[in-house]
Amino acid sequence: MDGNQQVLPLAFAVVDEETYPSWKWFLQQLSRHVIRGRRGMCLISDRHGGLIKAVREGPDFVSPHGVHRYCLRHVCSNFNSTIKNVVLKDLCWQAGSEYQSRKFNRIMDEIKKQDVKAFAYLDAINKEKWTASHDGGWRCGILTTNMSECINGVLKGARRLPLLSTRSRNSHAQQSASVVTRRQGRHGMNTHVVKIANRECSCGKWNQFGIPCSHAQKVCGAYNISAASMVKDYYDVMAYNNTYSKHFEPVQSEDYWDDPNFQLVRPYYPYGHTSWSKSNNKYS
Repeated sequence: MDGNQQVLPLAFAVVDEETYPSWKWFLQQLSRHVIRGRRGMCLISDRHGGLIKAVREGPDFVSPHGVHRYCLRHVCSNFNSTIKNVVLKDLCWQAGSEYQSRKFNRIMDEIKKQDVKAFAYLDAINKEKWTASHDGGWRCGILTTNMSECINGVLKGARRLPLLSTRSRNSHAQQSASVVTRRQGRHGMNTHVVKIANRECSCGKWNQFGIPCSHAQKVCGAYNISAASMVKDYYDVMAYNNTYSKHFEPVQSEDYWDDPNFQLVRPYYPYGHTSWSKSNNKYS
């Protein structure tokens, strides 16, 4: 996503299925062509076994280079598949989306009170991976993969098309769319500590979103500091413009292509179906 919370597709791949080899290959290409040695990368995904294994073997999303986080929606879905309790599923979402550890602990205590097995299920998952309160600000407030899933929704009609038609439709869709360091403040009968120098607040929201929360803005006003100057750099207009400063050249007509003298690869159907896609006809 860019600084304006808009989807910016950078890479995709067409593979026969989601497996460890396909994920490993995709992450290698992502590292080579997109990440290119940058640090501070955060990958948010579901808990697909092949993907988790591929992430662990690569350097880009492993400390100290970057981190891997889980989509909270998928965590809740998997949780409900095991526990089969909608009330506990809602509590799972509340626990994962809270930015303060005390509130997270309170909800987890409630889950434990209602179902010890449900508590044990969630407690077994690394809290840094699925909760906002223990994330450390890596997610930038993004808890789920819904943004990437919306791309799937835009392109769902292209999934059953032949490979070149899929690529063409994908391209079309993408082109059209020295101050006091601490101060306490009270709000809602709770006390929060604002650290201006670190750009942090104990409420957790400034750390996650990169924008001064209401507590931080109050402190800035008290000390004649512009709250706008405390916003993360990636929200700057210059940073936003730089995001789109490069050009993606359109592919010319096939008549202009150089002959690479490659062996022609014919479509194949690994699943024994009449189409390479596993999906049914609901999108046609």
